[in-house]
Amino acid sequence: MDEKREVLVVVEEGDWETVIVALRALGPVTQLLPPRLALVALPADSRAAAPELPGTAWHDDDVPPGTYDRLSDQEQLFVNAWRARRTPKQRPGDHLPWDAPGHIPPDRPR
Repeated sequence: MDEKREVLVVVEEGDWETVIVALRALGPVTQLLPPRLALVALPADSRAAAPELPGTAWHDDDVPPGTYDRLSDQEQLFVNAWRARRTPKQRPGDHLPWDAPGHIPPDRPR
């Protein structure tokens, strides 16, 4: 399985369509919020600097507060969803057998 890391790209200036074509050449574009935000899946082992794409800002870990504050409410919601997807999930009983103590196994088929 090819591991990917999702990078947030903010289009700060320039033509949206041209930027999206360039992003798709780099990797799968998983989500878009025209005309400024895109998520791109890049290989996890490529921790090199962001590609040189004029008019864009690349955010691998998080969005700096100054950039976040300049986003619209809808764009902030998009960024918040990206952040939430990246946090580890807490799932009680994850990887336990179905009949583990304290858990109820599913109903048998009829």
